[in-house]
Amino acid sequence: MPQPRSKRQRASTKRSRTGCRTCRVRHIKCDESPTACHNCTSNGWACDGYEVNRLPRPTELVKSRPSLPRPPVASGFRWASTPDEKRCVSFFLHRTIPSLTSYYDSSLWQKLVLQMCYSEPAVYHAVVALSAINQDLEKHGIPIPGSESGSTWHGFALEQCGRSFGLLSRRHILQDPQLREVLLVCCLLFVMLELVCGRFDDATAHLQSGLAILQELRNQRLLQGLALVPVEESLLEAFLHLESQAMHHGLVPSPLQLEVYGLQLGEKSHEFQTLRDVQQVLHPLTDAGFAFLARCWTATDIEMPERYAALYTEQHRILSALHQFSLDFDRFRIQYHHKQTQKERRGADTAYLTYRNMQLACKTALYAKSCPLPVSFTEEYVELLLVTLEAMDKLEDRPLMTVESAICPALFTIAARCPDYSVRWKAIEALWAWPHCEGYLNSRLTADVATEQMKREMRCLWTEMKMTGSPAPQGLLFETQDGGTSVWIEGAWLSLEPNQELARSLESVPSAPSWACVKASGILS
Repeated sequence: MPQPRSKRQRASTKRSRTGCRTCRVRHIKCDESPTACHNCTSNGWACDGYEVNRLPRPTELVKSRPSLPRPPVASGFRWASTPDEKRCVSFFLHRTIPSLTSYYDSSLWQKLVLQMCYSEPAVYHAVVALSAINQDLEKHGIPIPGSESGSTWHGFALEQCGRSFGLLSRRHILQDPQLREVLLVCCLLFVMLELVCGRFDDATAHLQSGLAILQELRNQRLLQGLALVPVEESLLEAFLHLESQAMHHGLVPSPLQLEVYGLQLGEKSHEFQTLRDVQQVLHPLTDAGFAFLARCWTATDIEMPERYAALYTEQHRILSALHQFSLDFDRFRIQYHHKQTQKERRGADTAYLTYRNMQLACKTALYAKSCPLPVSFTEEYVELLLVTLEAMDKLEDRPLMTVESAICPALFTIAARCPDYSVRWKAIEALWAWPHCEGYLNSRLTADVATEQMKREMRCLWTEMKMTGSPAPQGLLFETQDGGTSVWIEGAWLSLEPNQELARSLESVPSAPSWACVKASGILS
């Protein structure tokens, strides 16, 4: 028996997706009056205005990307939340946090940030913004600097950032005693959001704000004769790790970095019992190593002799500490490997890769950049590539973004300096195969920069071959057609013409000329 016409109409009617934010969270029809709706003004409610960007429906999203999950809607907030925001918080819980903690478990992300998302509105809106960007990037991929996305997800994220900024400003006026912690968590979320969008200078501005807050907090604790509490320590560790990466992107190290790691970096033996014990020793080592490498890679071959004595002393100190770490770490792996979970074993493998990469990168950092490294290093680079590819294979669901850096630095070390061009090309292909961000390290951008550096060296090699009549290195075949030169490497032709799109992309970033990798590659020279 057919339904009456009125019932059929009611069944097919769709709920309006417009209206002011206040009416939507109250689930009432909005009259959509300009500036503030009549419902709110007549009932004495504060009208939160109209959102320009609304997210696509979950069904629309699933059709466009079947692999995306549909997690349950988040609940339990002390304030009104829109359905779009709840969807983003659920995605943050089910996808973004597991991505950020792919290498190691982290109480910072798995406890602190999540707890504050449910108790602090400013953190809540920052989480929603990062989650919206995360969902957009899963669909469209990691952007390169200078590319602007006009997607609804980006517009929605921008609105959420604005709400977070507004709440922080109001709390600052009230002199809230919990403001520092809220500011630091929001800064961290904003840094990650800007990095995955390819806006490195904006990320650095947020990073510097967080470091300034931490410096002030640490000075206050020292005056009071107190140590930082665990929450503050976890935030300090995250910010210092990001700062060490940012030094390769033009950032000058803060006094905080020098104070903290100047005291922690040593050669004493440690008895590791947990993976967290390993991290607490390895993090200062790798961060100090990042800073050392940035100083080496930004120095020209003309400048290097003037800095050599100081850099050699620092190199010896770091390598000695890494050697002691390796002895302690080997004992830990033998003693505790059988007791570890699969995630902990993966974390131990990541720590091992990080150590191996830092050791080789620091060992070769003082060699002249204008000359190839001795062929005797090739075997170590091949071993590092095998360890890196093995670590990649163990990541079943490869993350889109992490704060920890392990895979990208190792592959760039190989792609930038290995004496064997075929090995370098394999590292570059591995970077392209997994588009993702590890803090400041964008795999797509890293691969492009390493490619341009290798092409520049090959152009010099080709010129030398033509002048001297010397043969091409094993595995390479050069060919010139219509004025352009290409090289046959690992079963494919690679044009040696400069990548003008990459150059234009980097020129859109004011700090790019001071980046260590850009200076070493000569892309903007």
